[in-house]
Amino acid sequence: MKFSWLAVPALAVVLAACGNAQTGGDSTPGPTAPAPTPVAGASNDGVNLTASTPERVTGTYGDGVNTLQFDLAKVGDDIYADLSGTGGRPIVHIQTTGSDYDFSYMGGGLTLHTTKSYVANAKATETPAQVSSAGFAFTGDMHLLDAMLELPEVALLPKLSRALGVRGITGSDFPASLVLHKMGRQSADALGIRLQPLDAPATEAESYCQAYPNVSNDCYGMCGPDCTCWSWVCGDCCYHYGCAVHDSWCRDGEWYFCYDITAVIALFGC
Repeated sequence: MKFSWLAVPALAVVLAACGNAQTGGDSTPGPTAPAPTPVAGASNDGVNLTASTPERVTGTYGDGVNTLQFDLAKVGDDIYADLSGTGGRPIVHIQTTGSDYDFSYMGGGLTLHTTKSYVANAKATETPAQVSSAGFAFTGDMHLLDAMLELPEVALLPKLSRALGVRGITGSDFPASLVLHKMGRQSADALGIRLQPLDAPATEAESYCQAYPNVSNDCYGMCGPDCTCWSWVCGDCCYHYGCAVHDSWCRDGEWYFCYDITAVIALFGC
């Protein structure tokens, strides 16, 4: 699906000017990006980044057999994401057009639509357990979500997410990457994939982290399967509203939004 350049001017500027922002061209530089943490051996982790700023992350990831291409952008509440597999096979495409969010799966055989106003109202709900998924409308063949989970490229998403985290590209410091981290999280749940945690950074909210999440409540609101912390999703192992919404949907049996790679949970942020 072709991105509607004129529909989202701010995102179009980010996508068009990415090269200037990185190469020091004549245009006015954008926001200063936190530099990804240099990691020994990172060049051999299968990731090839072509852009890595808070507003845009692009590149490829491969295991020698299958390849993922990712193009991710976020400006304010506008998001754009395109994830394709080996040979350019379409997997997930997300774009913002005016006041709407549109998701396309497996080349458009299934689509999902929601609005900015619905998401904003849902995020204003103080209790994550009260956030409804009723504002997300599917059109097409729902079985494609199951078929998508069988793609070998989808099984690479958790490893790609962690590899970006190792490089310092977290969902908190690089908001454009959050949608990929959320997809990686969902695919890990669905496919039973477990990853070695990364050392969580120190936080000023230690008392809050000790209270939420907690083991007695199955680490509700922590980003990661069960009580396994994916610190790179939102930057730490604390409670996060967006992760709590995901956990609430799982507990309520909202399987399409819990285990399938819909990526809609990324709209709720960290």
